[in-house]
Amino acid sequence: MDDVDTTVFYDDENDFIGLGYHHGQEYDYEYEDAEGETLSELYQYCLAPTLYDTGFYMLPLFLAMFIFRFISQMQSISDRLFHGFSLVIGICIIQHYAQECLFLLVLFVILSYITLYIPKKYYKDIGVFLPSLFIIAHCEFYMKPIIWHKVRSIIMTMAMKTISVAADSIESNNIPDFYSYMGYMFCAATSFFGPWVPLKDYLALRRPSQQGKWWLLIVIGYTFGSFLFLSMSNCWIQWILPDNSWKWLIAYRDALAFRTSHYFISYMASAILFLGGYPFSLISIVKPLEIELPRSLVQVVVYWNIPMHFWLKKYIFRPSLKYLGKFGAVTITYLTSSLLHGLNFQLGAVLLSLGLYTYVEHQLRMMLANIFDACIGSKECTQNKCTHLHNSYNCWVIVTNIMFTVLTIFHLAYLGLMFDTSELQETGYSYIHTIEKWSQLGFASHWVALATYCIYFLIR
Repeated sequence: MDDVDTTVFYDDENDFIGLGYHHGQEYDYEYEDAEGETLSELYQYCLAPTLYDTGFYMLPLFLAMFIFRFISQMQSISDRLFHGFSLVIGICIIQHYAQECLFLLVLFVILSYITLYIPKKYYKDIGVFLPSLFIIAHCEFYMKPIIWHKVRSIIMTMAMKTISVAADSIESNNIPDFYSYMGYMFCAATSFFGPWVPLKDYLALRRPSQQGKWWLLIVIGYTFGSFLFLSMSNCWIQWILPDNSWKWLIAYRDALAFRTSHYFISYMASAILFLGGYPFSLISIVKPLEIELPRSLVQVVVYWNIPMHFWLKKYIFRPSLKYLGKFGAVTITYLTSSLLHGLNFQLGAVLLSLGLYTYVEHQLRMMLANIFDACIGSKECTQNKCTHLHNSYNCWVIVTNIMFTVLTIFHLAYLGLMFDTSELQETGYSYIHTIEKWSQLGFASHWVALATYCIYFLIR
């Protein structure tokens, strides 16, 4: 994923769920009575069942990946046969984990391929999005909420794939053959957890592997990290910060639990992707340290989901920038991210709030950096290329950047509080849930964002 450090103002995820874009379903092994429990009881009633059940749940997917990896490296079979195996294994995975959406996905992929042959004068710009918008609208209005919430990330990944292929085909005037298209759409390494990867990288799987002899250790490392984040999300965080804590600590706790569940999904997706034969350069999906100790909200939305950030920047932000300007492109990008995640008020409210926050923060910090000739922008300068009089090692520059880091953590606690572990998570959160959660904190983050904009407006 090249150019991930380019300054942008949008989520890439479930995703912010994207933030974000989650690549798979969530796991409901919550530990409700953690307060006052001993470490032994924590292990017995939370850690052990969570890790055991999740490991057993993931076992078929790992076995399927070993088969897929073996087939992809068989130079004796034709490319068409490889695409057929990719299709079959991918369908088997979806049948096993999310059979509710299998027929709909097959129909969607076939219809989306047919639309590639529509003449360009009828099929360009918004036209490449129509098949994906239709399937999302169908799921939103006709699928049971609990099922739609379960399969949403799978359909979103498929939609991103179809849009990227359609957009690239219009630009290059080169339509992929049916076998490679179906194999790519149902690729076993990305069909369930994701993430989105370009068609060209899927086709490159047929080349000899460049992963090196330590590839299995890397897979084990990412899997271990994934289970570590899962244990933090379901067990450790609730045990360390009980329900009788200060309300802002509880908000931070719930937001941190949501973020670590996203890290779990992302690291597991990285392990599956690398096991499936993709190169190491493609498996970096999330960077937890850059999110937990962020320089800015811009940094958070870039590193929350790197593949989706790249997709949004290439297919939404840059094309929109030519016609709508920076603010309009930011708005369209966040609206697109919200639509891909479904017509969900809470997610839309979080993503649009995040879009406004990042835009205002970026503009303010860029202006302050120019006024004081200091490295206090949203994005840190490269050490060897920083032209500011006061660089990042200056004492007051460090203090200023730390203040913005604290402000970012505050905003993340407020926004991430929405994605708690209530019963609503199985069907999606309503607007009432959103308003109630934010009202409990006095809409503090929005007031702070408004104050930030006022400061920017007065001194610009």
